[in-house]
Amino acid sequence: MLGALAGGAAGYLLYNRGLLTPARPPPVGPFDPIDPQAGQIDLQIENLSGFTGPGSIVRVREFSLQGTGLHFNALGLHNQQMPSLDLRYWLSGLSALHLRFRYFDNGGSHFFSYPVNFNGSTIAPNQTLSTGNDWYSAGLYYERRLVPWYEGYETNWPSPLRGWDLRARLGIEFTYINFVLNGGHARVTPTSHGEETKEDFYHQEMPVPTIGLEAYRRLNGNFIFQGSIEGNWINRWNSLRDEGGTVWASQSGLEAHARMFYSNPRYLGRLRLMAGVFVYYYRQDEDSSEDGNFIRWSSYGPEAGLGVSF
Repeated sequence: MLGALAGGAAGYLLYNRGLLTPARPPPVGPFDPIDPQAGQIDLQIENLSGFTGPGSIVRVREFSLQGTGLHFNALGLHNQQMPSLDLRYWLSGLSALHLRFRYFDNGGSHFFSYPVNFNGSTIAPNQTLSTGNDWYSAGLYYERRLVPWYEGYETNWPSPLRGWDLRARLGIEFTYINFVLNGGHARVTPTSHGEETKEDFYHQEMPVPTIGLEAYRRLNGNFIFQGSIEGNWINRWNSLRDEGGTVWASQSGLEAHARMFYSNPRYLGRLRLMAGVFVYYYRQDEDSSEDGNFIRWSSYGPEAGLGVSF
């Protein structure tokens, strides 16, 4: 104990005389979202509160009976809630597996005074159509930090370009949509060719290759900024399903986020609070001689959530 005290006193004297350089400050915590370690798990729960963007529409053809173009706002689908879960498992300090699950609460109702064609049925006029959708998405990605590629060159970069943690993402995403009007049994006209008023878009859906890019920057001891963008696109792929012939699937998606994270170990422990804004776009087109299913939807608005690393 005396030796420890003597060593501490000597270090104090050397430091105050300028003969000892103080050690670099320790990281913010043992589980740092910007500087992860092997075996670390990052969990984030959030909700995206969106407003329907322009051009959002659904149209469902059955054989030669063309579907009516139903705009989301005309259906009463003015806003959405999108609770999401993101889970990362770090294989090393540079690479991780990333799992995401998202539910889309996208429903509404509106009175229609005119007939509507939907999935081979002619829905009778003068009734309220309520839209209740089973809508989910799930993604599995490999994520890689790109810091080792550029950290040796940052010294000569302008200050705003230094200190960023860039990450690339590559994986697959699957979207499940069952678009339902009045529980699938809206009142139809006496001459309607069909009676079903729902469409299972998921039946021809497939996992779609997805790429993305994220950027993190620590602003100070409490705040971290994150920006991200990701997207996917396929054009007329064979869905391997048959609906009166091969169903050809086309799909595209894009989402972008700007977020601010706040942490304070003294009051929040390991929790991080998040607030930000997002833009989301989705388009799916399924085509065969029997089916012609088309949906396009965009949303934008604020988001908020909680994150923790352990």
